[in-house]
Formats: sequence, C-alpha cells, structure tokens
Amino acid sequence: MKQKKLWKKYILIFTIIFFIVTGGVVKFSLKNLKDSKPTKWEAYSSGDERFDVQFPSEPKESSEEMDIDNKKIQFNELSTESGDSVYAVSYVDFPGHWKLLGSKKLLTKAFDSYLENQKNVDEVLDQGISSHHGIPALDYHFKQAGKEVKGKFIIAGNTLYRITVTYPLAAAEKIKPEAFFDSFQIKT
Repeated sequence: MKQKKLWKKYILIFTIIFFIVTGGVVKFSLKNLKDSKPTKWEAYSSGDERFDVQFPSEPKESSEEMDIDNKKIQFNELSTESGDSVYAVSYVDFPGHWKLLGSKKLLTKAFDSYLENQKNVDEVLDQGISSHHGIPALDYHFKQAGKEVKGKFIIAGNTLYRITVTYPLAAAEKIKPEAFFDSFQIKT
C-alpha cells in the first residue's frame, strides 16, 4: 500500500513540475482575429530523431533541464504561431519505473495534473483514452479564457509527448487541429 502511495506521489510531483515549467498551454494574445488556418505546412524532424511533424511555420525550440526525484530530466518544446493559433509539441523522458503503472493510468494522471495547473478552464469538452497511430494516447479538448485547447498526450517507451493546438473560440470552425495531430509520427 505504501508503494502505491509513493508511486502516486512521484507521478503527481512529476506532472505538476512538468506543466508548471512548460507554463501550461503556450500563451498567445488575441489582438486581431485573423484566419488562423495555415496555408502551407513545413516538415519538421526532431534533432534527436524521435519524431516527425508538420508545423504551419518553422517552430521555435526550447529545452530546459528539470530536477525530478533527484534526477535530471530534459524537457523539450517546439511551438509556432499561425494567425491567432498556437501549435506546440513538448516531450519529456520519465523514470522507467513509472511505466509499471500502465499507460492508461500514466496518461490519465498526466492529464489530470495538467488540468489542475491550468488557469481559467471554463469547461472540459472531451477527454478520453485513445491511440495515436497505434500508440497509447489520451485526447482532450477544453475551453479556457476565450480559447479552445485541443491536444493529445502520447506515451511511447519512457517518453511523454504533449501535442496541443490553442485557438480563439471565434476561430473554432476554421481550425482543423487533426491535420497537425495526424502529421505527428514517432520514429521507432
């Protein structure tokens, strides 16, 4: 029983730190509402050969080292804006022993912790376990301070990926985040 509580504590600490460091959903301003649907997608291959994805424009890369459970863990994020929308991919390698909890539990805990650390979440519209090209995933969709956020958490090996598209509510009919999500391919 103590072992279970310890695992839960480590997962909670990890996900809280992970999403505090990332700043939650990538912020953007709602100046002038433009057509946020990208017209040209650019192929991107991660420098560490983990994945390929199509961004609407060249993404900005950032990397930060985090100390979790006395271990140095590298957090990586790529993001770009298209009109008033933000497209982002972030990923982090988690300690191998967390995998013992199972993919569904890790995905659910990651989403729950992520949501708890978000400000001004108005309504969760959808959330559920799925797969992404045969890999365990959790899809989510929520409203937050005049925006909609659609995303996926994906677990491949010991890596937790988060793919997110954030856009103004007024642009919801124009945005098709599925094209971005579908372009995300994990290399094996």
